[in-house]
Amino acid sequence: MAVSEVEDFLYHLKKYMEYTTEMRASYEHLSDHHKNIVVDSSPTKAGPETLSKHAYDWHDELFERLKKE
Repeated sequence: MAVSEVEDFLYHLKKYMEYTTEMRASYEHLSDHHKNIVVDSSPTKAGPETLSKHAYDWHDELFERLKKE
């Protein structure tokens, strides 16, 4: 059975969630100095915990909307 475009997108979004979770875990082991460098280098000035939260929120919202179709 062929995978639909939206299923493909959900697959990649789930992978993104996994990667942001791994980044967050790695970030938590950094020194405060390196945490500041990471955040200051970010285009949004947000740390990996924000990216991870947004990825999970995005996935959950999209999943709920698609479930209603």
